[in-house]
Amino acid sequence: MEEDSEDAKLSSKFLNNLKEKGKSFDGFNDGLKILQRKATTKGLSNEDIDQLIDIIIHINFGAMKQILLIKCLVPIYKISNRALKLMITWCLSSLDDLKITVAIIIMQWIVGSVKNTLMFVELQVYDILLSILFQVYGNMVLPIEKSLACTMICILLKEKHIAQVIYILTKPEDVTRRNVSRILFLHKKHSNRQKHTIALLSLFKTYKPELVPERIETMNIESVWKPIPELLRIALKDAKDRTEMQQNLNEITEHFNWNISKFSKRKEKLLLPSVGYFHIGSSIFKEKDTKSIFDVYNINELGQHYSSIELPCNAISLLVNMAGYHLLTYADFHFQSRFSYNLYNTLRRAFILERGKFSRTEMEKLLDMTVEFSKYMQQGILVVNLFIDEYLYLNSREHDIKILELLQWMTFISITEVQQTILPHIKNMFYESSITLKCKIIETCRILITNIFINQGFDECCQKVPAPFLGQAPTDKITDIISILIKISKDLIITGLNAHSYNILLLSESLTFYEVLFKLESRSNVSSWTIAPAPVIYAAFATKNCALVNRICALILRYLEMAEILKKQDINDFNKNIETISIYITDIAGAFWYNKAFSNQHDYFFKSPALEEFGNCNFNLQLNINNHYATLPYKHVITKEFLKGIKITTKEDAINVAEQYYPAVREFLKQVIPELQE
Repeated sequence: MEEDSEDAKLSSKFLNNLKEKGKSFDGFNDGLKILQRKATTKGLSNEDIDQLIDIIIHINFGAMKQILLIKCLVPIYKISNRALKLMITWCLSSLDDLKITVAIIIMQWIVGSVKNTLMFVELQVYDILLSILFQVYGNMVLPIEKSLACTMICILLKEKHIAQVIYILTKPEDVTRRNVSRILFLHKKHSNRQKHTIALLSLFKTYKPELVPERIETMNIESVWKPIPELLRIALKDAKDRTEMQQNLNEITEHFNWNISKFSKRKEKLLLPSVGYFHIGSSIFKEKDTKSIFDVYNINELGQHYSSIELPCNAISLLVNMAGYHLLTYADFHFQSRFSYNLYNTLRRAFILERGKFSRTEMEKLLDMTVEFSKYMQQGILVVNLFIDEYLYLNSREHDIKILELLQWMTFISITEVQQTILPHIKNMFYESSITLKCKIIETCRILITNIFINQGFDECCQKVPAPFLGQAPTDKITDIISILIKISKDLIITGLNAHSYNILLLSESLTFYEVLFKLESRSNVSSWTIAPAPVIYAAFATKNCALVNRICALILRYLEMAEILKKQDINDFNKNIETISIYITDIAGAFWYNKAFSNQHDYFFKSPALEEFGNCNFNLQLNINNHYATLPYKHVITKEFLKGIKITTKEDAINVAEQYYPAVREFLKQVIPELQE
């Protein structure tokens, strides 16, 4: 242990000296031995790795020294986001200037780190990295002159190892026609077919065979790339083993914390009680197999001793952790009643009767715990509904976000509660709120509807018997409750869009509401089908945001599919919806393809007289697929960066662009435009 500590100090000292003195540092070889020993045995700390990467990037060592330092980039557990991004960014931006051996060892380090799951990064970081790699890989150009044969070999080697990184990182959704075309271009460019391009195409073929030519054969991957250096491979494998051991140790030592209240030096009255005294009297009268709640440390013990755990007198104290949620959910009726009484009184006392007596932190902690308990049970608590009604009546705006999170779990709400108590307060809150809070209110309505569907609307998970907590059961039919909530949400959405000039955040949240609602209604046993209102449909279509245009086309396609199913089943209950969808399709197809964004014909929503004040500007042409605001950035970038000299002038050209970048638009037009149907 002392030797490890000494190595850590010496290696840190070596890195500090190296950073300060650079190439002039005399003790490089001796310091490197200590650094190598530390890296290969215990791994380097995140601070040391950050400093080492900084040295590699900014001090111009020779290739041999750089390689030796790169091989020391072995973490104790996982590599930080910052270190990873710095290393990869430097490598790819300096690819033309790096020595071939240095570039290869960096690629091998990335491959080894990925294989051993040492990269602690988000999915979007992988996506960005992969996009950059494809771009770098696709832009590599081989020299033609024989005098540059050495340079050609270097480029081929770099290309080969970049291909290995792409191979390791690629997921099925990364395989697009554009990326396949890049690899095919390189594959055809080589006079001798290179194994690494065949390997990539072979991988792509397993993911999406329709994008890769049939002549591409499968091959043994082991023969394509040489293994990474043994010393580096073993060191990275040891780091993986350390990470797994630490994770297992964390799982073993994980335990439930029953006392979360922190006592300060000042005498403050705590809102949340700790799990405290249990019984008054002698322990002689306790059952012999009774288990103290403080002896329950993990999920396994909770399952083993559940029936014999001694519950605390103050039931609300069980809100401290997941074990408490479990005990409350399946406790007897009397204990659950006591908990409900305590919870209601505590909420009422903190937020209504004795406002200002407790700290904001304590109050929000209580709300958070109540929300988490509802999430655990996947249902609401009746006394919380009563508290929310009383609290909203005060028209306080101090804890709006937390109260909205509680509202999302009012799964046993009645029609009377919705219409007479909740609805007026929510409307007032919506009218007075900012765009951000309006989005949160619409999100709350969406999640509340989702939770009600999950509790009552799906055959596989709806409750056939009363819930375990207090035997709660719905008081009204789901169709009645859902229809009221949907109407409320629609009114709020239209009001918000009109008030804020169709703000894109509000529009996106509104569109999400109807996307989720369609999924819920199409999967549930509830006979309902809700169509997005015209303000949402037309605003999303006319926006400058291509993602919203793509999403609205995808939603209309789902509506169209549902309409076809209902027609085949001869169900006439939704004829009005089918007629509305037909109008939407006529309008959007007319604008996108037929240059009829505005027409006097009866089938079209917009009427030409509304355009007279705009003079000679031909708005009918501005919303077709070739001129639409949302598509113009794609046209510009493609013609300027990727396909130089190629013009995208016709609607057919624009359809081909849509296939790659906003596919739902293309699919929509193929479905509704007769001449595009094959």
